[in-house]
Amino acid sequence: MKNPLFTIIISTYNQAGYLGDAVRSALMQDYTNLEIIIADDCSSDDTPKIVKIYAGDGRMKYYRNETNLGKTANYRRSLYELANGEWVLNLDGDDYLTDESYISFAMQQISQYHNVVIFAAGVKSISEKRFPLPHVHRLVEDQIFTNGINLFLNWHRYKIPHLTSIYHRQTACRIGFYDIDISSTDWESMLRLVLNGNVILSEKIAGVWRKHENNLSQAMDIRQFAANFAFITKPMEYALSKGYDKPMLESWKKTMTETVIQSQFNEIWINVIRKHNFSEMLRFIRTVKNKQPEFVNNFFQPKNFAYFLLYFPLSTLTNLKLIARKGIR
Repeated sequence: MKNPLFTIIISTYNQAGYLGDAVRSALMQDYTNLEIIIADDCSSDDTPKIVKIYAGDGRMKYYRNETNLGKTANYRRSLYELANGEWVLNLDGDDYLTDESYISFAMQQISQYHNVVIFAAGVKSISEKRFPLPHVHRLVEDQIFTNGINLFLNWHRYKIPHLTSIYHRQTACRIGFYDIDISSTDWESMLRLVLNGNVILSEKIAGVWRKHENNLSQAMDIRQFAANFAFITKPMEYALSKGYDKPMLESWKKTMTETVIQSQFNEIWINVIRKHNFSEMLRFIRTVKNKQPEFVNNFFQPKNFAYFLLYFPLSTLTNLKLIARKGIR
């Protein structure tokens, strides 16, 4: 099919303040065979009112869950039960696309290559913290076409954004997309997906990822962090089942743990520091020592230590003494 149906899924929960940007960015796409599905996970805010503003556009369908399913289950329902397109892009309700020709360009590129399962581009991240510094995450300098195992083994370098990832729906459903309820369920799913075909990585910057305290990735606690290891272990098991070399995958697991997982740990620790709740800090340190001792040294990395000094400038010495006496027993 030259012009296959394309589905943009907008998964949302209590994001009325952001949702308009996401919907407008989907409606502005110039691809002609498009459906837009808003999957409202039983929001308690003004989400239905925001949706009504755009209800006259026939490309858009609104579905509201009777009960709150949670983010991962809402992803699953949207993909398996609501989407009809051959290709899908899953856009969270607080993010938005910035390139109106992104989908039409991607579909044109996909049609020129064989067995593509993912097309992805870069993003700009915007923080809502006090001194926001926008960050541009460009995947490549020039577009590349590569086999999936190459992207799999180099995931720590690319860190493919969910919001710009266009994927083949039938293949995604066949391998069980969004099967595991963890913070990085998108990466876990895509890591398995790329082992089923080829990938196109574009130099474009196609969307904006908002970083704020209500992001699941920003609000992750130590228990969720421990569970999130599955985004590495499950794809590794999947790769082994497909016959890939075990020593190669063991090396990949080590690299992913030392780069991506450590980075996630540091983000959680910094978010704990920002709360200015010293009791919570001590609980976090004890939990790490008991359950994830391999990350104890991360507390003393220069970046993390600097954040501690920044957020506790007046009581640093006292706090350090308490940590030494109580925190790491």
